[in-house]
Amino acid sequence: MGNSDFSVTAFMCVFNEADILPYTLRHLIDQGVDVHVIDNWSTDGSDRIAQQFPLVGFERFPSEGDGGIYRWRLLLHRVEALATASRASWCVHHDADEIRRSCRSNESLLNALRRMDGEGYTAADHTVLCFHPVDELYAGNPERHFRHYSDDGVDNGLPHIKAWKNLGRVLLARSGGHEAEFEGRRICPERLLLKHYPIRSSEQGARKVLTERVPRFDPVERAMSWHVQYDRLAQTKQWVRDPQTLREWSSAKDTTTCNSAA
Repeated sequence: MGNSDFSVTAFMCVFNEADILPYTLRHLIDQGVDVHVIDNWSTDGSDRIAQQFPLVGFERFPSEGDGGIYRWRLLLHRVEALATASRASWCVHHDADEIRRSCRSNESLLNALRRMDGEGYTAADHTVLCFHPVDELYAGNPERHFRHYSDDGVDNGLPHIKAWKNLGRVLLARSGGHEAEFEGRRICPERLLLKHYPIRSSEQGARKVLTERVPRFDPVERAMSWHVQYDRLAQTKQWVRDPQTLREWSSAKDTTTCNSAA
């Protein structure tokens, strides 16, 4: 496939992320990435927000409703199927509350994956930084507002091989979505940057963790030690963090040192 035909599609599972979704969708589109949204029956208008953007696909899934249970394996199997049927050169498994970038200055996500493809790689890993609120003032672009992060969370010890060359069926569900597994995978040693914004304020954090996530997690998946990322937060309810306990982001780090940030 020639460079003129190179394309990337991100498959984004969404549930109640209306305050951040416009910015994550706009960022991907501005980075040259097509987006297919899989809405897990949001109740906060996320589905309507998504459909205002020029998406390559939108669906509510499962078609019969979620039954009040968050079944992550089912969603991951849906992403596997959609990616297999896609004609994109590369596919990306993407969350609704994250921003991804190349670690090279002024290089779009599309061009970063095009370059990795040209160098013979078939998958990309990510350096993950989790940004936290230090006030209650969030509104608008998360990258502009959130400047304090940690890199010692549950996710930081796990791989994030969530972008891959579309060579056929990949397995996502076996790793809980952390790895696209397929035969002959060649992971680029240069990581992409994944900036995660799961909690944006006390109100949003309490609603997300205590109402929309923890009570809805599939008990079968919990028994597999999945969905542990919010356990401590559900106990402490420390939605807003002391900036002195976090690292502060600098613009210079944005593209030049993200491979060594974690």
